[in-house]
Amino acid sequence: MIEVLTPGLHTTVQDLGRTGYRHIGVPVSGALDRQALILANRLVANPDNAASLELTAGTLELKFHRDAWFSLTGAHYEINIGSREFWHGWRSKINAGETLCLRGPKSGMRAYLAVDGGIDVPICLGSRSTLMTAELGGHQGRVLKVGDRIPLGDKRSLSKPIGAVQRNYSNEVRALPGPEMALFTQESRRVFWSSQWQVSNDSNRMGARLSGETLKLAQEQSLNSHAVMPGTIQVPPSGQPIVLLADGQTTGGYPKIATVIEADLWKLAQTRPGQKLQFIHVSPNQVEDANHEWQQYFYRLQRAIDANSSCLQLITYSL
Repeated sequence: MIEVLTPGLHTTVQDLGRTGYRHIGVPVSGALDRQALILANRLVANPDNAASLELTAGTLELKFHRDAWFSLTGAHYEINIGSREFWHGWRSKINAGETLCLRGPKSGMRAYLAVDGGIDVPICLGSRSTLMTAELGGHQGRVLKVGDRIPLGDKRSLSKPIGAVQRNYSNEVRALPGPEMALFTQESRRVFWSSQWQVSNDSNRMGARLSGETLKLAQEQSLNSHAVMPGTIQVPPSGQPIVLLADGQTTGGYPKIATVIEADLWKLAQTRPGQKLQFIHVSPNQVEDANHEWQQYFYRLQRAIDANSSCLQLITYSL
């Protein structure tokens, strides 16, 4: 078990999300940076879908009530146990009675803390992920608070620290044209692909709101509500795009100008408000190549872990 001493700004329990319920209006939820969650879990020998903690800025202090191995991936935080400093992206050990302190982030936006055995909160609709809009899953369907006591799964048999090189961040986000791209003026289509878009302070787990030049339809049209998914880029009447994320609604009526490819959705999770993104037009074949790059990353990671290397030197990708 771990006890929350300082909860951080917005700390929730997340796994890879719940599937099979979008037809009844339940978002997939889960980690916004899925690859960072998988990496953290593999470093502590958890299944990829094991629940961990998603951190979004601030200081998180956790007192451990059993010996444990942990790893922190994604956004770069300072990691301390007492006066001892630990490396980001490594598997490290903490003893029962000690307090883990995470401060940050120095860079990036969201980090993932995995503990061997996983976070053992109840499964709700096939997932342990927190969906705050419905007060569903996670720890009582909410962010962590001071005094919360979070159960852990069974200990793993691990013997030494290992580390992994994480992928490089860039502000270029690959996307496919959306089904309503042709409804926009030629100038708006040019602006969408050629401009840099600033992430707004109003962004959250439901969507990344962007600001820049106003996008306009060639003529006003009313669309029926239709299915949307994480990565969908909608353009409301304001003309400012919204990229739907894991907690985003399942249907919407705004025109869809483009869709961020799954391999690059993690960049939306790691871009801070005030920073800028640029969308890069790609083909379906390039989408397959991007997915293959991630498959190769985790394939090489697992081979290194299986070889019991003391330091995992992994290939990173400029995605």
